[in-house]
Amino acid sequence: MDEHEFARSLLAHERKEWQDPEKIISQIDVRKGISVADLACGPGFFIVPLARVVGKGGRIYAVDKSQVMLEYLKSNMQRSKTDPEIVKIIESDVSKTPIPSASCDLVLFANILHDLDDQKEFLAEVRRISKPSATIVDIDWKDTDNGFGPPLEIRMAEEKARKILERNGLTCVASLDPGPYHYGLIMKLQKDLK
Repeated sequence: MDEHEFARSLLAHERKEWQDPEKIISQIDVRKGISVADLACGPGFFIVPLARVVGKGGRIYAVDKSQVMLEYLKSNMQRSKTDPEIVKIIESDVSKTPIPSASCDLVLFANILHDLDDQKEFLAEVRRISKPSATIVDIDWKDTDNGFGPPLEIRMAEEKARKILERNGLTCVASLDPGPYHYGLIMKLQKDLK
């Protein structure tokens, strides 16, 4: 599958049948006026519904290193009439973003932790951009074979993800239900680490 096909599959209506972004967002502390980072946002599966909630006084940093994904995000935003003043689109490696330090109330990353070469560097960036009270959300594929998604051998079990996150300065405070094929972890910064 080329990158254009992949971007279209990430926005497909069928995906919303088994992973509803509005339902996921309703389980997270998203409010009007907050600042959100969606790291590896792809074509914006979560961006449009997040923008509806945070509204004009809010800010969403939509970060992805793929120019193709960000072009699909722009089209997605135009189709849905998402206010471009709310969403700052950033073409960048997710481990080295230009997002200001301690600026985000919510940091979201979905379906990427299992793919990262340097999880420690990425999670240091997550901590850097998070406000001390920030909510941090990791959504990823369950390590079970469901006939689609990434290969089973690269998926990461929820317990392994928890250990990696906790070793890197985050504390899991709750779980969320992102649908039948994924797990979701809600975290806060550990107080003794920045």
